[in-house]
This record gives sequence, C-alpha cells and structure tokens, in this order.
Amino acid sequence: MEARNWSRHIVERDVTCLVDEAREQVFLYDLSVGGCMFEMACERDMRERSATLELQGQGTVQGQVVWQVGRCIGMRFDTLIPEAVVRRLGFTPPIEDFLFQPRREPSGHVPQPPL
Repeated sequence: MEARNWSRHIVERDVTCLVDEAREQVFLYDLSVGGCMFEMACERDMRERSATLELQGQGTVQGQVVWQVGRCIGMRFDTLIPEAVVRRLGFTPPIEDFLFQPRREPSGHVPQPPL
C-alpha cells in the first residue's frame, strides 16, 4: 500500500456511483484530488473494477477500485480533480487532540444518543 500524496477532506454525502452501467447511491466519506473512500449500500465484489462517481453538480470522476473491506471502497482517480472541487464538497474539521474527538461507529458515523 502506497502512502497518500494528497490531503483527504471529510465529505459525508450521498453521491451516485456507476459501475458496469448499474447506478446506485453510495455514501462518500472522504475525498482528495487523487482518490476517495465510499460505502456501498450492498456488499459486492468491486476489487480492481472501474467506477464513475457523480459529485453532486461538481462533475464526474472516473477511477479504479484499489481496495475493499466489506462495503467500504477505496478508489484512485484516473486523473486528478481540482482542489476547488474537493474543498467545495468537503470540509476540514478543526484540529483537536485525538482523545477529545467524538467516538465513531465502525461505519464512521458519530453515534446517536439513546432514545
């Protein structure tokens, strides 16, 4: 596994993914100019496949799946996307000590208080 070359920005939005002409909503966790991580609604083998993401009015990006763990997918883009698109879709969280950051579920979401 190679080191990342670009900063990842938290996005946490639903976007559309196209694979083999099948279209489905996926949850985009993070984004950089060179790649992203998203979660599919249903588990299916995506390793070493091509995919296209529609970035909510910011254009489309094509890439290759480079890793998969369950429904979570890591994708490397075929060409870099503009930093402005990454910043428009994502946000940079405030820098705080790891121990003071909110706990997250394995899915990446902050747990909700009990009802």
